[in-house]
Parts: sequence; C-alpha cells; structure tokens
Amino acid sequence: MLVWVSSGIAKRFFRRMSSFVQNLNPITGENDWIVQNDHYDYHQEIARAAFADMLHDTERNEMYEMGLKVAIEHMHKQGKKANVLDIGTGTGLLSMMAVRHGADSIVACEAFKPMSACAKEIIKLNGFESRIKVIDKKSTELTVGQDCDMDCRANILVTEVFDTELIGEGALSTFKHAHDELLEKDCIVVPHSGTVYAQVIESPLVRNWNILKDVFDDDGKLLVKVPDSMKRCKGTISLHDLQLSEVKLHEFAQLVEPVKVLRFDFSGKTPFVFDRSTINTAKARKDGKAQAVFMWWDLNMDIDNKITLSCAPYWAHPLYKEELPWRDHWMQAVYYLPKELDVKKDSEVHLVSCHDEYSLWFNLKNDLNMSQEDYASPNCDCGVHIAYSRTRIGQMNDGTRVKKYLSVIDDYVGEDSVVLLNGHGFLSGLAAAKRAKKVYVLESNSLSKRVLRTIVAENKFSNVEFIDDVKKFSPSEKIDVVLGEPYFVSSILPWDNLLYVHSLDALGMWFSGDVKVFPGRAKVMGLPMRFKDLHKIRAPLRTCQEFEMKPFDKLIEESSGISDEEVEAQPLWEYPGQALSQPKEIAAIDIKINGRDVCESTGSFDFNDVSSCNGVAFWVDWIVDVGNSRKTTITTGPIVPCEVGVEVQWDVHSRQGVCLLGHRQLKNELKYSFKYDYKSGQIKFKVF
Repeated sequence: MLVWVSSGIAKRFFRRMSSFVQNLNPITGENDWIVQNDHYDYHQEIARAAFADMLHDTERNEMYEMGLKVAIEHMHKQGKKANVLDIGTGTGLLSMMAVRHGADSIVACEAFKPMSACAKEIIKLNGFESRIKVIDKKSTELTVGQDCDMDCRANILVTEVFDTELIGEGALSTFKHAHDELLEKDCIVVPHSGTVYAQVIESPLVRNWNILKDVFDDDGKLLVKVPDSMKRCKGTISLHDLQLSEVKLHEFAQLVEPVKVLRFDFSGKTPFVFDRSTINTAKARKDGKAQAVFMWWDLNMDIDNKITLSCAPYWAHPLYKEELPWRDHWMQAVYYLPKELDVKKDSEVHLVSCHDEYSLWFNLKNDLNMSQEDYASPNCDCGVHIAYSRTRIGQMNDGTRVKKYLSVIDDYVGEDSVVLLNGHGFLSGLAAAKRAKKVYVLESNSLSKRVLRTIVAENKFSNVEFIDDVKKFSPSEKIDVVLGEPYFVSSILPWDNLLYVHSLDALGMWFSGDVKVFPGRAKVMGLPMRFKDLHKIRAPLRTCQEFEMKPFDKLIEESSGISDEEVEAQPLWEYPGQALSQPKEIAAIDIKINGRDVCESTGSFDFNDVSSCNGVAFWVDWIVDVGNSRKTTITTGPIVPCEVGVEVQWDVHSRQGVCLLGHRQLKNELKYSFKYDYKSGQIKFKVF
C-alpha cells in the first residue's frame, strides 16, 4: 500500500500527485497497473541512501573529524585561512565539523536537491547558517571567482565518495576535477590517501558461488555433467560484496598474508592514473588451491598518516580486540581468480592487481612470465555468471538441497514417467532425464534457458524438451510428475517464488489429482529477532557527533512512508541476531488444493522480551514431498533448530525477508497480518 505524507522538506519538492504506472509483479510474472507517487523514485533514493548506517558509524565520523581538525590546524599554523570545500555534503555533517574546529570559510555542495535542502535546515538548526554556504550542484559544475559559487579556490577538501570497491563511485575523477579546478596547489585533502589490500584464499564455500558443479548420486554416479567451458569461465568483472567477518575461519584457508596491492593518492601531489596494474610477490603460508581474493581497503585521514580508518575483516584488522565497528556502506569483497592455481607452502606467488576508473580485478601466477591476457579484465563467455546471481549459483551447488531433489526423483520418477521441470536454472532437476521417459522444461528466462540447453546438449539428453511457448504447449503424453525448484530471477522476497504456482497455470492447464506435484506445500515462517546491528539501517539518527539531525530523520521517515515496503530482503547470515522465540508458521499454502485461493491469517508472536525486539525475519519453507513421512523440506531460513537467546544460523544461499521496526514503539505484544490473493498475485503483510 502506498501512503502519501506531505510536509516539511519533501513538500517543497514533490507535489501531491500520483499516476498509474506499470510494475512487474514478481509473483505472477505479469505487469500490473498500480497507483504510484509521481516522485516515487526520488523518495526511494532518499529512504535507501540516507536511512542507512553511515551516519551511525561513530568511528567513521570521529576519524573524519580528527582529519579535519589536523588539516585546519595545519593551515592556521602556516598563517593561512582554512577554506574548506565539502563535496557531497549530504546532511552537512562534515561541514559542521569544520566550523567546530575553526574553519574560516566553508562551501558545501550537494547535487540532490532534497538532501541539499535538508542540509540547509540542519545547518540552520545547529546555528551555522552564516558560516556554511550550501550549493545544490555537482562539484564538477561549481564555479570559482567573483560572484561565483566559490569566492576563491579552497585549500582543504573533505569528501566521502567511496564504496566497497573504493573507487566505484567515480572517486578518481571527482578528486582530479577538484584539484584541477577547485583547489589550491598546496591544499590538504581529507582523506589523504587510500590503500587496497588483497588476500589469496581457498574456500569450498566461496568456490560454490562461482563455478557450477556436476551432479552426482550418493553412489558417486555422474547424473548431470557441467561443460568444461563453464567450469573454466573467468566470470565477470563485478565484485561480490560481503560482510567477510561473518565467514567463519574454518570455511576458508588463508594461503598468503594480506598484501597492500594498490595505493591511491588523493592529495594531488602525484598524477591521477585511471588504468593501472601492479604485481606483488608473496610467500604461500600453506599448500592449497588458490580460488579467490578477499579485498578491503583503508583510508589515511591526515598528511602524516597517523589517523587510519580500516575496513579490514576482524582477522586482518590492525586494531581488532573484541568487536569492530559495523558498516554496511563499506563492506569487503570477493574477487574470483580467472583460473584456480595450485600453490605450495613457502613457494612464491605473484598477485596481479588491476583497476580502471571504476573497477578492480585480480590474477595469480606462479611465475613472472606474464602475457597481456594475464592483465585483462574477466568477461563471462559461458552465460552462467550473466544468467545467475552468486547466491543462485550457490543454491545450484548446495549439496543438501540437491540431495533432497534427487531423493524425490529416485522415489517418484521411473522409466515410464513424463516429468515437467519448473524454475530458473533447475540444474539438479535435469537428473530426471536419466530415469524418465520424457522431461519437459518450463524455463521462462532466456539467459537461463541458454545455459540449460548447453548442459542438456553436453549430456546428450535426447528426452528433454524445452517449452518455448507456454500458450502453444500441448504435451504429446500426459504429465504425471511436476518437479520444481521455486527460484526465479525476478524474485526478491522469499514468497515472490510463488511464481512457481502461477507459471504452472500459464500453461493453460491445471493438474488432476493423480499428478504428483513437488514441492507440494509452501509455509511462510516468521521469527522475532534481536539484531546486533542490522536494525541501524532503519533507526532514527536524532543526533550525530552532538549535532541535531531532526530534519534528516523527518525527511527519511516521510520518504520511507511513500516508497518502502513493510518487508525487505536481506541475506541474514551476514547480519547476526538472536532468536526471541521459536519460529512461527504464518501461512501454509497447499499447491494443488488451495494454491489458487486467498490465503489469509492474523496472529501474534509468543515471546516475553518484546522490548528487545528490533525486527522480524520471514522466510518460506518448501515441503518438497508432502506425502512422504520424511517431510523433505527445502528451507530458505534457519538451517539448524532455533534456540531462544542464541544466534540464528541462516541458509547462506538465500535472502530472507525482514521487517525492521525502526522508530515503532512496541507495547506488550507483536502482531501480524498476512494475506495472499492468488488471483491478483498480491501479498499484503503488516507487523504491528
């Protein structure tokens, strides 16, 4: 449901208007006409970009302030005025810090007009409107001179234009333009420089997110062979960002110590290079198979390199004691090596690190005999890394999940069976071709279909037929087994995969009582949580570094009310939290019996410590074999039984739904309402 709230800052920029727009319904796979605020995208950008953890990151804020203090003092000791330029000011926080430490003039630019207006209100609220000039332009549009945006060039630049990849937001071009057009030659930049670290690792978990594996039965018999071209593919240039501190130490081997591989000098004292490669030689700590590189970076905030902000995971953090600051705006990343390499303990390996204006990539060699190919950025030529997310590749390789589907094939598919497979990238389902008379594949995604066709050709499965046009589909023989893996590329929330039911209906037929349908039931589950940190991305700021931030909270709350859904998707294995109760079944949908009805429920979660609850997690359990006493379940939630007060262990290959309570004040209980309308494909969820 879309709710319009018009007041304060948002009212100035967005008139109370709405329109009918087309929007993809992930449950039906069809475009729906919905009423949506004309400025929905703006509100969503505000809500998502601002109501995050960045300003809750106390260490970040403190180190920026320390860097500014040192820079301003340095200018004053030289007898100069401290003229500060703040690029991308956001709330105006860094500019207000500059005032606090005696800056003589401050110009802050912010191109996003609602946020620049917010900054002006915050600056006025804190009494600094006469000290800070806010310009609602991009830094590349600023002018310098009499009657211009800036009276003179600045001699201090402070900015935060970094992402998980450090340079992915165009930091290099931003700094270069500032030095060329906006800054004095002897200026100080906060931060002064950045350094990228890389660590070569071996990890079956990480490998499973990158390379498809063959499918074997319990006896080791090959059922589905993945073509060698897919196993050798170099993948894509895109990073895989993760909270690496949540990867357990036993889940990877550190083959080399972390290495400083790239340094970026933001000071302007050296030329900016937009395309570069380095080679670092390191000694292997142990035998192993190098499969990937873990990457992170740090920032030197001052010219003497005494103030360092590190984004390292805990095992490599220079100041790690018991707990690190939590950051979701700057995570760490995994880069997959173009070719796995066997390394021996104490042998030398040579790590190639490359970057262009926006991206990084890596390679590893046993010798220094390099070719141009060794420096080239990766480019997927097998289709797998284009068709599927890293999470989906992990699902396809998940041995537990695969084994459960194979057990259903063993129990219900025989030599006379005619099988229909449903889902995007249902690799293990192709094992049915080894037993069945005929296998139809309902694969609506063209990229995924291309991958599966290649795998079918590799295995010479002559009894497999792809359904190219569902409206013209007319099987020559009666289908007696429907086997699906409810995963679809368009799905975001767990229940979006109910497209599984709607896609079967798209065939223009439903299945009689004697047709076996797997999975046969979907259960929507919920669990009250006490998250350690995740709730911060929706928590009000109120104050930051002792500055009042009420206009910011108000802007975010207004935009969130317009653009945010009740439940959002998050990979909860990366965000620790304790269970406050046992999981509760919110709704159960029997695919054949009531899968096409309205499913509606209300209730409350039964737990005592309501005041400590800051979120509710949701997921779907798919009961693959309803008629079997084993109740074969494919879960997208906890992988071990939950215990109250104990950290939940989540499936690492799924995103769960989460409702973060934010500013809501809970009383004595936590209630929910759920309604799934099959006909419209709409799910309405509310937590209150």
